Amino acid sequence: MIIEKNTNKSPFFDICKEYNTVKLTCNDGFSVILCSVGASIRQILFPTSDGVLKNIALAFDQDSAYFGNSLYAGATLAPCAGRISQGKLPINGTVYSLSLNENNTNTLHGGFHNASFKNWGLVSAEVNNDIAVVVFKIVLEDGLDGFPGNREIKAVYTLQKNHTLTLRYEAVSDKDTYFNISNHTYFNLTGDFSKSALDHKLQIQADRYILNTPEFTPEGISKVDGTPFDLRQPAVLQEQIKAYPNDIQIKRNRGYNHEYILNHNISATSLTAPATDNKPDLSCTSPDGSLELQISSDSPCVVVYSGGYFETGIELKEGQTTSPDCALAFEFQDYLDAPGGHGFPYNIVHAGESWTREICYRFLKHS
Repeated sequence: MIIEKNTNKSPFFDICKEYNTVKLTCNDGFSVILCSVGASIRQILFPTSDGVLKNIALAFDQDSAYFGNSLYAGATLAPCAGRISQGKLPINGTVYSLSLNENNTNTLHGGFHNASFKNWGLVSAEVNNDIAVVVFKIVLEDGLDGFPGNREIKAVYTLQKNHTLTLRYEAVSDKDTYFNISNHTYFNLTGDFSKSALDHKLQIQADRYILNTPEFTPEGISKVDGTPFDLRQPAVLQEQIKAYPNDIQIKRNRGYNHEYILNHNISATSLTAPATDNKPDLSCTSPDGSLELQISSDSPCVVVYSGGYFETGIELKEGQTTSPDCALAFEFQDYLDAPGGHGFPYNIVHAGESWTREICYRFLKHS
């Protein structure tokens, strides 16, 4: 296992003068490239059978794109992933008004000054017994975007030689507050982001999903039975969409942009253990079956976004450009708009109390 660290000059001196990139490489060439801007995943390079490395995580061609983009590609979503409707955050009888960075109506991914486009500090990058660990840290001041508390957040990346990448988020505040941190990496397991990712096969351990209003806020909970959202057995996304041509949720969201309530067949204590009798929360397989991504988390839900609202023509690595449906995002997080009064579980983190979340990615090559 090798770690390479680089310090880069920033194109935006009002944000930072320089930032760090860190490349973690296994003996077979499998690599993960991280960046301190957004404590983000830049690239995931997977070795093919002929020894060529292909990037399977959506990566911009220009570094400057990571300082602010509509895709939040690869970024840590903090302090809060997803939407909070009308920016209203109730805590202990006080309703905090958050910044409305989505159509002046909702708070999206933490507001205008969220941590996804800030430069995090690189605390450490070390290899120990063939395990690489990288730690980023940021402090968000009390009242930023309306959230209470001076909040310290760490993003801890751990890569093992068996191609298991674990993300652990740790947060603490000096006031009661709300954390719902996640990651927003987009995947296309073919490595070709010029083509649709709807030909990927997906399996999710979930019997229920949340219906969306036209504003992408919760409309209710439904069973997946008899819908295109039934992915309890592996299914090709495009075939699911074609099988239900009149599904209003698919039409309204230009494909999948929905939250699944996980059954959790895997426990939080076994996230990094090899999958045997237990199944991962989510499994995504490339069209030719050669590469599988298994993901498990201790979060209660996962949002699956099939990229129907992607802009066309954003420049990516290797001369590729974006188009609708070119990549899939899996955002492990709390119940959608949990503070919004929908009756969903909603956990306040008390002052001085530690909050954590883990997301574990396992990349498997099949012959």
